[in-house]
Amino acid sequence: MNVKFTMVMDEEIARKMSYIGEYYGRSRIKEIEWACKEWIKQFEDNVEKIEEEAP
Repeated sequence: MNVKFTMVMDEEIARKMSYIGEYYGRSRIKEIEWACKEWIKQFEDNVEKIEEEAP
């Protein structure tokens, strides 16, 4: 399931995410999605697995 939402972001962070995304051949939104997946992976590797859907 894909969820669409609007995200308010500091202009400098948005610009830097666009830059990084472009460097890796991704759009800003795809770079943010990739970063979120990495953050989740780090959390699950270092804290605990997320087994069920969060509230």
